[in-house]
Amino acid sequence: MDLRPRPHRGSDEPAFASGPGESSAPHHGAHTLKVWKGAVVGVHGRDVFVELGPRMQGVIDVKAFETKPAVGDVFEFTLRGQEEGLWALQLAQQKALVTWEQMEVGSVVQAHVVRVAHGGLEVKIGPLHAFLPKSHTGVERNEDPKVLVGKHLACEVLEVDAQRQRAVVSRKLVLQRERTSEHQRMVGALKPGDVVQGRVTRVEPYGAFVAFGKGLTGLVHVSNLSHERFEDAAQLVKLGQILDLRVLHIKQGGKKIGLGLKQMQASPWSFVESAMYAGQIVAGRVTRLVEFGAFVSVRDGVEGLLPIGQAGLAPGQALRAVVAPGASVSVRVIELDPERERMALSLLHEDGRRIQPDEAENLLSFHERARTAGDGGLATCLGDRLRRALGAEEREKRAS
Repeated sequence: MDLRPRPHRGSDEPAFASGPGESSAPHHGAHTLKVWKGAVVGVHGRDVFVELGPRMQGVIDVKAFETKPAVGDVFEFTLRGQEEGLWALQLAQQKALVTWEQMEVGSVVQAHVVRVAHGGLEVKIGPLHAFLPKSHTGVERNEDPKVLVGKHLACEVLEVDAQRQRAVVSRKLVLQRERTSEHQRMVGALKPGDVVQGRVTRVEPYGAFVAFGKGLTGLVHVSNLSHERFEDAAQLVKLGQILDLRVLHIKQGGKKIGLGLKQMQASPWSFVESAMYAGQIVAGRVTRLVEFGAFVSVRDGVEGLLPIGQAGLAPGQALRAVVAPGASVSVRVIELDPERERMALSLLHEDGRRIQPDEAENLLSFHERARTAGDGGLATCLGDRLRRALGAEEREKRAS
């Protein structure tokens, strides 16, 4: 816990209030700020530091307490926003306001709704009367504000006229702050690498939007849906589908949360690291042509780049004349970086000869037969291999 000295707060520290004979703790429910239990972990000057939960700490002015708290003391608090990574706290219990001079704009007070008034509701803050406009009641448009009569509400003071003993308060602002605080708390508890479960709420070609937690939404980009390449997220997920996802990044205070589906599975590149090597001839399928070469899939989810300079093109010859999307080819691995998921391929042997399309398959068959055959079978296998190589060389000469 960081117990650094912090700037002192002034008289704008908000306070709850209650009337005589009423409980000074806010009532739990939809009409009050959420109350959090916290334990004091340190006192430094006027600042009292409080542990509210895992990765959730707050600070409050020591003057909010009747007596100086000790480490380990437990109190109930409400959240008032964040300052330098710590929650600004307020005690859920405070002394009652008894005079208009104590009423301050911006304070959060406990208001008891006593009756319906023209344009809103009449409320009492301790012994003081105030007005809650209908537009600030926080009720739905089709709901009658009279449903709040008799209830205790957490409200923010909007206006105070001490001479005329009039005040205007808002419940809507408190509800908005409570929702924002809850959202910030959940975002603050989220970190890259966490696994969350959510429901697909919207699908676009570039990705799927997923709702998870309490009001959080993240985007699974199409490139993070599968280790294989797809152009449209609708090919992989559907509306309403439940997914287990990994948190990739959190940006702009939780406004942009990146999620990944393919990160929940082992990467196919882990196979590459143990089973492939530079110089190896492998079978592949051309997936797409680009200006600087072609991409070749050598395994589900594993693509390598065939640079145009490694295609063995004749002067003026187009790449499409040698390879086309969907074509089966044999290629030589010239560079391999499984950690960065990068692979460079060539259609040429080291001596510049063109690799035949079925060469990788023939090599695989040869090695398989060599492992299982006896001396006679191996000699026959070598003879077959030599004849094929000579035949391929002869065909190349005739073609040139």
